[in-house]
Order: sequence, then C-alpha cells, then structure tokens
Amino acid sequence: MDRMKFRKGLIKKDLKKLKKKEWYHQRFDACPNLLYLIGEMELKPEKRKMKGGENTSHIGFFKDDKSDWYIDQADINRISNLFVKRCYHEKNIGKRTMEKWDKDKVSFVKKCKELDNIKLSALPDNKLEELYQDFIGTYFRWVTMSSVIDGFALGTDEIIQKNLKKFLDEKQIIKGQGMIFADLTAPISQSFINDSEISLLKVALTIRKNTKLRKIFIKDDLSEIAEEIKNFPKEYKLLLVHQRNYFWSKNNYIDNHVLIIGYYIKEIKSLLKSNIDLAFQIRRIGKTPQLSEIRKQKLINKLKLPKFLRNLIEISETFTYWQDERKKYTLWATHYGSIFLTEIGKRFGYSLIEMKYMFVPEVLALFSGDGHIVSKKEAKARRSFSFFYHNGPTYEIVAGDAAHEAQKVIFSAGIKKNINDFRGLSASGGKVRGIVKIIKSAHEVNKVNKGDILVAVMTRPDYIMGIKKAAAIVTNEGGVTCHAAIVARELGIPCVIATKIATEVLKNGDLVEVNGNHGVITILKKK
Repeated sequence: MDRMKFRKGLIKKDLKKLKKKEWYHQRFDACPNLLYLIGEMELKPEKRKMKGGENTSHIGFFKDDKSDWYIDQADINRISNLFVKRCYHEKNIGKRTMEKWDKDKVSFVKKCKELDNIKLSALPDNKLEELYQDFIGTYFRWVTMSSVIDGFALGTDEIIQKNLKKFLDEKQIIKGQGMIFADLTAPISQSFINDSEISLLKVALTIRKNTKLRKIFIKDDLSEIAEEIKNFPKEYKLLLVHQRNYFWSKNNYIDNHVLIIGYYIKEIKSLLKSNIDLAFQIRRIGKTPQLSEIRKQKLINKLKLPKFLRNLIEISETFTYWQDERKKYTLWATHYGSIFLTEIGKRFGYSLIEMKYMFVPEVLALFSGDGHIVSKKEAKARRSFSFFYHNGPTYEIVAGDAAHEAQKVIFSAGIKKNINDFRGLSASGGKVRGIVKIIKSAHEVNKVNKGDILVAVMTRPDYIMGIKKAAAIVTNEGGVTCHAAIVARELGIPCVIATKIATEVLKNGDLVEVNGNHGVITILKKK
C-alpha cells in the first residue's frame, strides 16, 4: 500500500490557503504515529467509498501528548451531502455501506490475535519490518471507511434537526422538540464501554454471592485479595476472562495501558463496599439500547415520519455502531502498534515516546534508510510543539517557531468572550445547574467533582470516569452519534453538543445552567 511522502516546504506553500478554510476541530490525547493510522486512510480514495467520499486534507497541532486535530469542513459537507441525496429514494443505506468493510474488520481482529503468539524480539529486522507493514496494512484496509462515517456523523446533525423541526412545526408540535430529536437519534446498540461495565458487574455479582470471598474482598488489602482469589477457581476464571477481554479499554491515541488483574480487583472491591444493586445495574445497562429502540419506533410510527427522515435515522443508527467498533479497534491498534514501536525503537536507539512522534513512513525509513529519518532531537521538538499538514499523498510537519507561526496565521481570528448564553444541539434532555470543569485530556478527568458540568472540545471513551460524576456535558464539537451524545443518553444526563465555542467562552469555576431540552447554556455567574 502506498504511503504518504514527506514534502519539505508544503506548509509554507499552502499556508494562506489553509487560513481561508473552515475547520472542524477535534481534541485527542494523541501522538502523530497512532493518529496517522486513521488520518491517512480518511484521505485515501477507493471504490468502496462513493466518489468524493474521501477527505482532501488534515491539519493538526501536537503538544505534550495532546493533539488539536482539524478536518476540512468542506470535506464533511460534501460527504454528508452524498448520503443526504440518497435518503430521498434509498433504504438501508447505512447497513449496505458498512457491509463492504465487514471482512476487513474480521481480518484485523484475526491479525491481532496472531500477534499475541509472536515474539517480536526473536525476529530478524527484515521479518519484523514485513510483519509491521502487514499489521498496518490490515488495519488500513478496514479504517478507510473513517471518512465516510465521520463525514456523515459530523455533517448531518444539523440537517436532521432542521428537517425534523420543519416537520414538527408543520404538525404544530412545538413543545418537546429537543427531546424528540434526542429520542430519534438515540443509539440502539450496546457500546463497548457498556459491554465492559456489564462484564465487570457480573464478575462482582458472582463474588458477592460467595460469602467467604465477599468478606475477603471487603476486609483484606489488594495484594492479599490477588492471592486469595486463586483459591476460588470459578470466580478467578471469570476475572481472568474479563481482564483478557478488556485490558485495552483505557487506551487512546497515545497511551497504551495494559490493565492488570489488580486494577479490576480494586474496582470490584469498591463495588462490593458500596450499596449498589449490581443485578439491577446489569439489567438497566443491558436493556437501555432495546428500550431506546422501542421508544424510537413508537415515536416514528406516531409521528409518521417521512421517508427522508427515516432513512437518515437508519444511517445514524448503523454508523453509531460502526463508530463504536472503530473506537474499540483503534484502542487495539494502540496496544499492538505500541508493541511494534517498542521493539523497533530498541533496535534503532529510540524510546517508545520518540517512536510515537514518527509517522509510519518514517518508522519504515529506519529499516530501509530511504525517506525522511527523524532524529531524537526532532522527535523531542515535535512533542514539545509541532504542526502537521497532510494534503493528498504528501505531508509536512514542523516544530517550534514554525509551528507557532502556522497556528498564528491559520487561527488569527479570536472568539468574542463577553457572551451570556449560547446554543448547540440537544443530544440528551434535562436541565441542571453546576460548576464548569474544562477537560483538555483524559489525564484531567479527576478534576471533575460530583455535580460539575464537564466541558470539552469533545469527549472520548477514556473520559468516562469524569462523565459519570458530571451533572451534564457540553462540547464544542460532535454530532448525534458522537461519544458525548451516546453516553449522556445512557446515563440520563443533559448534553449539549456542537456549541463551537464552549471551551473558549466558559472558564473553570463558572456557574452555568445547561438546558438539554433546548440546547442552551446560560452563564449564571462568572468565576
């Protein structure tokens, strides 16, 4: 598979053009290597995508293991409109589209499981390079669908809301439009985060039913529990299976956490010491998608939604599932990709974090000596602050002053700060008041206290511990299938997405009211 090529001077050549574009902003805990795995494939044209279904460019800023990532809004609009046009006369568009990538998902899962049985350190350089390319290629073939999913998810939320509002206004249904929108766009499939939670709750419930083992979990310290549980084969096996299935679940685009048995023992100990009805929680979480589907279908039938809106909702449902699948296997890619980078780094004198600041073509250049070779000094500079531009088959990344200058040129216009209220899309209903906590990274979620309003550019699965304590979620970006929208509905808390300005207008400590019914955030008292 062809790789993008480094082109010196590309940024300087296109900088004025980049300033004129409208950009969709995302924020991740991320490094160039792992974010690139999705990024390059979004720009790749291929037959399974509709003509024009690929992105044309990306830009991104990297600083201290975080990235502000931007997608050309014109790409999002073009791709979403490809689907919108089909919704007037076609059914099951989402399902038929994503079936084209089914085999590649299966192949990626199979490849990862094969890697579990291979000792990379025992391979000669040529075999290691070959296996790495094979792994990357297998993953690439599946995630080429990313531009299709993101183009629809990020570009159609306002279209659905606008057309639904028009339809409801014509039927003189004015009250509760926000809730209707949230119900019609609610997910009807279980997320991997919820699958993981249900699995852990089931292990905890089994342990709670064993009186002797329950006492050990409540009274003994963690190291003692880790030894004692081995004397209970049934429960220990369940714990091992859970750990094998979900050890990767706290990963992101840079952090490769391998959650060990001790981590889950601590979680279970906390559950057992609480008064949580474990069986009820298992049923509640497990039934949520089914109840959402029933409620949605009743609403569709009651309202007699037109074909166009029904088809848009079908694509939204299908792509919500596929977005979650992509998130799941992205975290797998972080795990296995980091194993490769660790071994390759050892052979060429780089640390893992230095390897993560190289793009895949630059990693491969270490083997061949052909292409851009990243020095340790350059990797360090990229981590400190760098700017990346990817246009078609070429890219350039610059660090330090050049990166700051690019940022200054592209984003010179500021945002008006003296705003008392602002709007976004209602993703989950309800009205609450609380103190703002702005979260820029998964490493900051411990800042969120019970009842706070979690504010972010966007949320990720590794924000979940903070989200569970939040009274509401507000984001700059996101569509009806985004992570914040899905989790907020599952937890039953208000959520307003796509405000564009929340993290710029709000400050930590502000008192705000979040009206998820109407998509309005009101600043009651500034810090």
